[in-house]
Amino acid sequence: GGWLLLEPGPADPLFDLHPGGKTSPETECEWDLMRLLRRRLGDRGAEAEILRHREAHITQRDFERIRACGLNAVRLPFGHWVVLGARPGEPYVGPALEYIDRALDWADACGLQVVLDLHGCPGGESGDAPCGRLQRPEGTWHWRQWDMDLSLRALEVVCERYRGRACVTGVEVCNEPSSTVPLKELCRYYARAVETIRGCGMHEDRVAVVLPVFQRPEAEFAKEWEVASGNLVKNYCFDMHFYHCFGGWFFGRTLAQQLRAVEENKALLDRYPIVVGEWSLALGQAAWTTRGAMSDSEVYELFGRAQLAAYSKASHGHFFWNWSERRETVEWNFQEAYAHGFITGRPLALPMWSGRGEDPLEGQLNPSPVEESRIAYGEPIVLRAFHGSYVGVRGAVVNAPSSDKCPMQQITLRPVAARTAAVWHGDVVLLQAHNGRYLSIADGRVEAVRDPGESARFVVHLGQNAHVLRHGGCVCFESKQHNAMVDADEDEDGLFARFFDLGEWQRFAAEKVAPAPHCRTAGTPRRNAPAVAASPAKRRRTMGHDRPLLAAAVSPPSPASVASAATRTPSSSDSPG
Repeated sequence: GGWLLLEPGPADPLFDLHPGGKTSPETECEWDLMRLLRRRLGDRGAEAEILRHREAHITQRDFERIRACGLNAVRLPFGHWVVLGARPGEPYVGPALEYIDRALDWADACGLQVVLDLHGCPGGESGDAPCGRLQRPEGTWHWRQWDMDLSLRALEVVCERYRGRACVTGVEVCNEPSSTVPLKELCRYYARAVETIRGCGMHEDRVAVVLPVFQRPEAEFAKEWEVASGNLVKNYCFDMHFYHCFGGWFFGRTLAQQLRAVEENKALLDRYPIVVGEWSLALGQAAWTTRGAMSDSEVYELFGRAQLAAYSKASHGHFFWNWSERRETVEWNFQEAYAHGFITGRPLALPMWSGRGEDPLEGQLNPSPVEESRIAYGEPIVLRAFHGSYVGVRGAVVNAPSSDKCPMQQITLRPVAARTAAVWHGDVVLLQAHNGRYLSIADGRVEAVRDPGESARFVVHLGQNAHVLRHGGCVCFESKQHNAMVDADEDEDGLFARFFDLGEWQRFAAEKVAPAPHCRTAGTPRRNAPAVAASPAKRRRTMGHDRPLLAAAVSPPSPASVASAATRTPSSSDSPG
């Protein structure tokens, strides 16, 4: 990634050389960068600059290192302009097929397979930066702007040119298509793409066709694809991108919940022919505040090895995104993650859990900082919203500003008529902030007031059939006067009381604070990770929404793929039947 289609992150060295500046918008994609370069350097200067990047960013030495890491395939993303040249009005530089030629020569020399990935289609398969041009806000791009006929022409050129190259074992027909593309239209394009690829001599006995699912229900997609293909296509696979760091849901998942999500992904791999086209070590913020005493390295190791074990079950392998990144961003840099041992070695066994009641993994990874796990009245706690930030009070303002666990985030539950010292389901409570004020409802919003009235009384609702509130437990607060639940909002600042729902937005995780609490930001290292038993090798081999092919590592427990390198050979035996 970041070579033949530029994105901030993988191509940071080039983006860093040419910041937008005060008079230019921020460069967030190749389109932006090329327009800026043409404006500053002129057409010849801009083209010279992009050629310098293409000559140096990836070389044969990278392919040799990929092979030395025990990997056996590379996923090669490129934009349509690399194949066909830029369309009128586009700022891109192309065609540049000589670089794909080079990559295949290097792959042959190193014994690597290659997935040719049409990562940026004409007009864009979405309005997001990975296809070459960021077109936001919502509504700026429409799915009809995607020129599917010209996309098929790009695939035709690529497949006719490289049909004799034995190292090419997969062709990906687009990348992360927008969920606004009607499913029937998407599957119709996929069926035409398969026909184009096979018609150019890329036969099913050695080349897999890769079809991205991306942000769609898998069962619904599979059903529609069966209709569109007539259930006649062989050696294809669905491309899934398993990321754990995008969107409010993953922001708010605890480390234990992230690991359970990896298990769920593994179950998905048992049902369909799949390549995990992109995965990384990046985690949402709540994972870092619910790791107990584990250090950063221990978290990465636990998470990386769990994913590696799960994705080894993918029929067509898996790819880590990306091969190269900033050195300090180990979550996205395969070379750094591999050097640190985060994606090699034996996975760790998780305790069994039925999915009902309290998950024993929560207590294992994020135990109560004091011996008693039950939360008592008068005891300071912090409340974590569904998106991973903690409730905080500054003066009269109440919101969920950050993942810090500072004094301003501390809340104390006060009884209105308590039965015991502990907080029970159904209790009526006051929520007192660190500054002595009480949370109260006014015009549908939560504010902090000095004198608690009826609007400051809340009924405690506990989840998972719990009777008493414990460290890490979920709690909802019903405004007794307004008959509405307190909720947080991922997009709007503040806390509210708008609906009588017991849904995701209304749930808060109550956490005890350690004695002598102090500010601690997400990602701050801590030591002495809790012991987790390693699973036997036999169990490990039978054991999870967004970057190059497919394959399981050459020999376990080597990593199974690289962001533009991969893990398993796609072949007809990898497809149903």
